[in-house]
Amino acid sequence: MFRYVPFMPITTVSVRRAATALTALVLATTAVAGCGAPDDGRGRAAPSPGAADTTPDTDPDTDPDTDQPDSRPSASRSAGTATPAPGGYLTLPLSASGRVPVLRHGPRYSEGGKGAAGPGGTAGRTSGDRVVALTFDAALSPEDAKRAAEDGVRHDNPALFTALRRAKAPATVFMTGVWARTHRDRARAIGRDRLFEVGSLSLSHHAFTPDCADLPALAPDRHLAEVREGLKEIRAAGVARPTPYFRFPGGCHDDRSRRAVAPAGVTAVAGDVDAADTGASDPEELAGRVLKKIRPGSVVILRWDRERAPATAAAVGRLVPELRGRGYRLVHVSELVAAAMGRAPAPSPASSR
Repeated sequence: MFRYVPFMPITTVSVRRAATALTALVLATTAVAGCGAPDDGRGRAAPSPGAADTTPDTDPDTDPDTDQPDSRPSASRSAGTATPAPGGYLTLPLSASGRVPVLRHGPRYSEGGKGAAGPGGTAGRTSGDRVVALTFDAALSPEDAKRAAEDGVRHDNPALFTALRRAKAPATVFMTGVWARTHRDRARAIGRDRLFEVGSLSLSHHAFTPDCADLPALAPDRHLAEVREGLKEIRAAGVARPTPYFRFPGGCHDDRSRRAVAPAGVTAVAGDVDAADTGASDPEELAGRVLKKIRPGSVVILRWDRERAPATAAAVGRLVPELRGRGYRLVHVSELVAAAMGRAPAPSPASSR
């Protein structure tokens, strides 16, 4: 089974350069053949294997009808040009059968720091770079929002916002539309700070597959609307430039849901390091758990919720300096997507060691 590896079209007339690019493409395709990440049958990824590699981990994008990877050389849904999505963010191309890709982690590079060209044959800013993306789920369903209002409970996390700003640690925050509507001031503050990128966690944080943890399941005909309405609420809260990155609630997705949300123009983002911080009370233990799983290119999943994840803010205060001490650079998800496309993003003031 082959997994899609994006590449850029060869436009030069140099035979030598064309041959080199073709060789790189063949090698990259061979490297990912048959190495799709295992899951639990509902789209959740198992931990990535320990061997280092230089390819990003996405869900297998092979078309089951043709058994061929989608080879469109575009960073967007356009078939012929690498056009950024609205807002200037890159998105990964759809599979040949029309499914959104699911990014689990960025390109892996050797521990010695020697990087390789990205799948597109172009060495990006992350080549040879030890990078990690911290991501946070600001999740709130309509049912939880109603209970919180009745009980006087808040599911934002001002201490986490302060900890990340104090550490100058870039992060990508995935909000549900209900969370953005309920905590409008907090959503606006996150969206206006260049340290943060904002993605969507749907409107209601209901599941896109049956039997996903304890989440109520959406009707299939609601999948696309959940993505679009979630982004609409995020913008209405004052986030002027949300990213086209989407996280499936509960991490659950299947072929049907991935096809259903494709018209929204999103790239789905999962993760390879789940902090499991819900209910955690010991910041040291929480930070240590994350550090044990970190690898170059990792996407870490944490929660933005003072009620359900009370130790996360303090854990971040320990985690960030330790990561930097180990030589990691903290980046936004958009930089990992650019690296997956073999593109070099412009240096970001938020990207930091």
